[in-house]
Amino acid sequence: MLTIDERELKEQLFTQNAIDFHDFVTKYDEEMIPVMKARGYTCIHSMERTVAFTFGEFTFRRRRWKKGDKWVVPVDEKLGLKKNVRFSWEFMYQIARLSTMMPYDKVTQVIQMTYHITITKPTVVQAVKLCDKLLEERAAYRFYEESNSQGKQKVDVIYIEGDGVMVKACDSDTENRHYDLSHFVVHTGSHKVGSNRFELKDKKEFVALDNRLIREQVLDYLYNTYEITDQTLLITNSDGGHGYTPYVFKEIAKTLKIKRHEHFWDEYHVNQKLKSFFKPYSEELLDRAFQAIKQHDKGKLRTILDTTEALVSTEEELEAFEEFKRKLLNNFQYTKPAELRGFSHAGIGIMESQHRKITYRMKKRGMYWTVWGAETMSRIIVLSYEDKLRDLFFGSWREDYEKMVELESLSAGAIKTKLNQIEREYSLHRLSKRESKRALWTNK
Repeated sequence: MLTIDERELKEQLFTQNAIDFHDFVTKYDEEMIPVMKARGYTCIHSMERTVAFTFGEFTFRRRRWKKGDKWVVPVDEKLGLKKNVRFSWEFMYQIARLSTMMPYDKVTQVIQMTYHITITKPTVVQAVKLCDKLLEERAAYRFYEESNSQGKQKVDVIYIEGDGVMVKACDSDTENRHYDLSHFVVHTGSHKVGSNRFELKDKKEFVALDNRLIREQVLDYLYNTYEITDQTLLITNSDGGHGYTPYVFKEIAKTLKIKRHEHFWDEYHVNQKLKSFFKPYSEELLDRAFQAIKQHDKGKLRTILDTTEALVSTEEELEAFEEFKRKLLNNFQYTKPAELRGFSHAGIGIMESQHRKITYRMKKRGMYWTVWGAETMSRIIVLSYEDKLRDLFFGSWREDYEKMVELESLSAGAIKTKLNQIEREYSLHRLSKRESKRALWTNK
């Protein structure tokens, strides 16, 4: 017995897909004839269009109806197709999702292999641009959503961490070839979801090129999401770099009127700095430095640094030592372990693991981005990992947003109509005054 070539079977199934799809379109188009007539529409003509769906690319004919100035195409509405598009909404979503996993040229190959549809890299860019547009609309809708929210969440502890992700990007306006993506994560703690796995609760991520803008978004989110009380504890963690200094987080606490704020100098970065600095010296000094940090004993740390200074032999070493000592002692208060502050370390120091999804897709392998592409892709990656990318395309917020835009346009139209009315009344008033003066002059 000869085994069937699965590729041939796949071709047969695609052919059957085409037959079933055309039957569906024809049947639905016929069913809508009495419905559209009852609504007062007139069938003007039928036209063909070609659209790529996730189940194949098809050319099909459907009726177009008109009532007054309004055109309706029932089949297009049923299929969720916008005017003048070659790809279905679901197809564009899947392209966008694939773009978060692999380079654009790989996406085109996967689409060709799995869907039997040929697309080009510009189509993938188009899907990413669509995401960017939807993100802008979602941001605009957020203000409406917040004004209609039912209430703020009550929590005892809020965690914020921030750090930068350096990516290669080019911009025609500058010579800069490296850009820092600002990445902040907000959550309310961690809980066990498996035998050895923990998950962050109420996690919300923010990423953008503008550090100040992203901090404002974090602040705005915290203000609109959580109920801040005198008992609220804010725990923050960072490497202390530019845009992530203790002062930045203190300002957030101050603006939200949080009375208790505990900031940490990220343990991973502190350990890396200690290992890097003490590498030329004895391992004993490194172990003692770790112990001083663990016990939060500043006097012991000074003694270790004094011992190390005696081993310095060159001007360059001395300069590096002075810089390291100054930064370590100035930020020593932020190295105090959580246990010595009266709470668990769980949920602190999660930034490096949160970076990984962005760095895996956007760094190494010769990756180079446009500035716009780097920012947009990082935001799509975060949404995809939060399992919220589909909601960006198909969430109920889309309908609410379109209604909101329609109401705003109607309001704008009403305002314009009123202004036109006032202008006409003013013109008539001026005309009336001129005529009155003319009549008065004639009588004289």
